[in-house]
Amino acid sequence: MSATGQGGWMTVPEWAGVRQVEVFRREQDNSPMPETGAPRNFHVLVRGQVELPPGDYTIRISADDYYHAWLDGAWLGQGPAPAYHDRYFYQEYAVAGGRTVTVALHLYYQGLVNRVWNSGDGRFGLWAELVRDGEAVARCNGSWRYQVCSAYSGETTGYDTQFLEDFDSRRWPEGWERPGFDDGGWGRLIPADWADYELSPQPTANLSRTRVEPVASRAVPGGVLLDFGRERVGVLHAAAQGRAGQRLTLRFGEELDENGRVRYQMRCNCRYEEVWTLGPGESVLHQYDYKAFRYVEVLGLGDDRLLTGCWVWERHYPMDDGLCTLSCKRDELENIFTICKNAVRCGCQEGYLDCPSREKGQYLGDAVITARSQVWLTGKTDLLRKCVRDFMASARVTPALMGVAPGSLMQEIADFSLLFPALPLTDYDFTGDRDFLGECYPAVEGIVRYFAGYQRPDGLLENVSHGWNLVDWPENLRDGYDFPLTRPVVGEGCHNVINALWYACLLMKERMERALDLPMTGESRRVGAAFRDAFWRPEQNLFADSEKSAHCSLHANLYAACFGLTPPGGADAYEKLLLTPGRVCGVFPMYFALRGLGRLGRTDALYRLLTREDEYGWRNMLREGATACFEAWGKDQKWNTSLCHPWASGAVPLIIEELAGLRPDRSAEEGFRFEPHLPGKVDRFTLQAPLNGRLLRVKQKDGRRLLTVLPTHEKGE
Repeated sequence: MSATGQGGWMTVPEWAGVRQVEVFRREQDNSPMPETGAPRNFHVLVRGQVELPPGDYTIRISADDYYHAWLDGAWLGQGPAPAYHDRYFYQEYAVAGGRTVTVALHLYYQGLVNRVWNSGDGRFGLWAELVRDGEAVARCNGSWRYQVCSAYSGETTGYDTQFLEDFDSRRWPEGWERPGFDDGGWGRLIPADWADYELSPQPTANLSRTRVEPVASRAVPGGVLLDFGRERVGVLHAAAQGRAGQRLTLRFGEELDENGRVRYQMRCNCRYEEVWTLGPGESVLHQYDYKAFRYVEVLGLGDDRLLTGCWVWERHYPMDDGLCTLSCKRDELENIFTICKNAVRCGCQEGYLDCPSREKGQYLGDAVITARSQVWLTGKTDLLRKCVRDFMASARVTPALMGVAPGSLMQEIADFSLLFPALPLTDYDFTGDRDFLGECYPAVEGIVRYFAGYQRPDGLLENVSHGWNLVDWPENLRDGYDFPLTRPVVGEGCHNVINALWYACLLMKERMERALDLPMTGESRRVGAAFRDAFWRPEQNLFADSEKSAHCSLHANLYAACFGLTPPGGADAYEKLLLTPGRVCGVFPMYFALRGLGRLGRTDALYRLLTREDEYGWRNMLREGATACFEAWGKDQKWNTSLCHPWASGAVPLIIEELAGLRPDRSAEEGFRFEPHLPGKVDRFTLQAPLNGRLLRVKQKDGRRLLTVLPTHEKGE
């Protein structure tokens, strides 16, 4: 069911003079953003009471930018997922009737232009209705009460990603969300006459919210240090018994410094230090926006017994830890799988986040890897489909699609645009749904038409000035790539990586056409031939970085190998190149590099690189204390390294598909192929993964391999 938001959206009188604007523009459009007159970091508490006759009801809720909701004082949920206002979402929750229910909502308008929400556009409001048998019986209206909340203040952190939350308990109306609270002095909501939303049910599962207690604590000067065991994403909940006006300092971090204290000036450019001002008696900390952290220091207690409760409300897309599992005698393989799995858990919120700290943005290229991992780990594609539609909606800005969506920060990345077809094809691999694939095909056509504007007569692209020619990130891991890469305009000429990805885009488009029984142009054959003519260096049996270069970097060869451009005689040279000490690439392209080894039948080398012991592999992350995989191979390989970056989770599909040999295949009778390539040294290996409503279990012991297919309810041993 869809609903128009023209009727029923409410806002507050303080919004009467705010102007609604569009934030969408090309990255290179430097025209000033129009002013809205809206406040920033704006918190509002809302209460409504509805009398419900006996029966079963559903409450639907949406808000811009975000809401937390309670029903009769009990936690209900949060949302909605970030979205464009003309394809906005509401969420549904079950409600029992036969009583008067109290609905309480904590609304938030951030007001920043960033990668998180489409904020900064002057749109702030609430939409809620109670439904029975598909018919609305009550809606949020002018009888609902509100109060602007002044308990929160603070500066921004990250890439203007979020406001720090200095919280003043003296300004917080404790118990406001419960029935019986006196809201007689509160104001009343007013209609949002400007509302231009088009609403539909949120297509993804509501976030999981789990209470997590610290696994360890110890006293530090002036307070206590809490360890929550591994990287977490969520909010801190705490209670303290102190004096009114007493100020506690809260420090959050992913790691400890050399003195064993929380490193709150985090590597990723987030500074997680906040002040909590206590009220009289017992005060409760109410944090709103989530952070990524493992450790917390609470300072200023004097006596840590003043802290009467402390835990984390962890949030993420629902993930059953027992569904996709790996155990192995080779601890390094199991441990790599574990940190990748946790990175996906942390980074899969209402979208595929590049990281849950610095940007909190859904990047197209990151999502190609994260989605493949997440679908294997959960057996679900709802988050993937939302991601695909988010990016297709960004065609309003450019037919090449934005590099990050659906946030309000406009960023274009050519490499990522050309990888877009991998997302709907991942869905097709796992579901076989031709209708959804067909829905996505026009967007792929649009990308191809756009980049064809950079084609020269032989079909290759040159002087591609669309946003960012990324090649690799961080820049110091580009293996000496020999082509001038500047922002926002790439150097003049024709270079390898953008053309390898151009070929890949055409190849994936043709795969979609075959699946949809559409005519095929065969353009990939022409471009592939031109690619080999321009970049192949027979004296080295490798591809060069550019037409004019003799340098053969990893990057000039890894995408070529992954997408089938490497000639038969080039497999040995490609394997040797990857195994040569000192030849390195970043975490993101390594996924494609190892896929290339698998395509060329070099799975022993794939395993060696997957488990390599030097500083350029997942085991180095483990040596440096990772509980979720990093943005780079090591903490110091990038000046602002994120220590939780799901794009590094590519080891999950690599282990499942390339080593264990489980591949979704719609042409196979069972819907998958089983072609294991596990080295003999990988003993006592048991992998379990969901696929099409079943559990596939691969075992290797004493050189024998066994595949078992189980219903999903028979998980575990």
